[in-house]
Amino acid sequence: MADDDMPELSKAEKLKIASGFILHSPPGQTQKVVDDVRTLVGSSTLNNETLVPIVMRVNKEKFLSVSVPGTDYSVLLTPFGELEDGCFLDPKGKQQLLIDHVKQSCTGTKPLSAGHKAKCGADKQRESVDAAMIAHAEKFLPGATVTTYGSEEGGKTEVTCCVGKCNMNLSNYWSGLWRSQWTLAIEPSGRTGHLTGFVACHVHYFEDGNVQLEDGAKFDKNIDTKGDVGASFVGAISEFERNFLASMEDIYQTMSDSVLNALRRRLPVTKVKFDWDNKASVHKLASELSAAKVR
Repeated sequence: MADDDMPELSKAEKLKIASGFILHSPPGQTQKVVDDVRTLVGSSTLNNETLVPIVMRVNKEKFLSVSVPGTDYSVLLTPFGELEDGCFLDPKGKQQLLIDHVKQSCTGTKPLSAGHKAKCGADKQRESVDAAMIAHAEKFLPGATVTTYGSEEGGKTEVTCCVGKCNMNLSNYWSGLWRSQWTLAIEPSGRTGHLTGFVACHVHYFEDGNVQLEDGAKFDKNIDTKGDVGASFVGAISEFERNFLASMEDIYQTMSDSVLNALRRRLPVTKVKFDWDNKASVHKLASELSAAKVR
């Protein structure tokens, strides 16, 4: 069928395609992708009503860091902090954050409702973990944002710490995102806890090409919580992160030695690169291919 005979996509089909592009935006480049996609599908398809839910999902899944107005700290937007009407929890300030998801910024704050108070518990354990993880991030991931949540329900204490850092240098064609999430469920006795979590990294490099790499790993371990909860928390995470980074280095070495080498274009049987600028050589090749096709 000729291109002129192909039916035009419906708005729903265009929106589905646009959503796919935006949800897979490279680190720190969501707004650029939105601008480009809107040019392709039109502002009537990708209007504010259809765009906000898509970008909100990106912000939440990628742990967008926003500065809290009137303070000197930032908060990550995460699934653990999601409230109603597109707002997110600020566990440190015990307040709601009003978010402009399209502009990816915090526009203001408002008090928590009574139903949200349950999301702000376990202050002692939460503060211990938060302080330890901030120190850990400052040492190994400078500039990262750390957001720690705490809750208590049915005698069970739970602390979840999220870490996020987006770094980019678009003038040199790269950007990267590190995310990690750790949840500690402390037993009613307070003596032990079960720590689970994951790390995820996403790198984009686009000089003379367009390459994205995503990698990650999950973690699961019982830890001692009788003493300094924050120290035990960070100790377990540090060991896991060291092993994860070591495994990534091994993978990259293997890629360099074998995988990437296998992807390189091989020379022809003459072991000489073909001179595409030589018209006589190109004409000779075309004649040989035509003759082979006839046979």
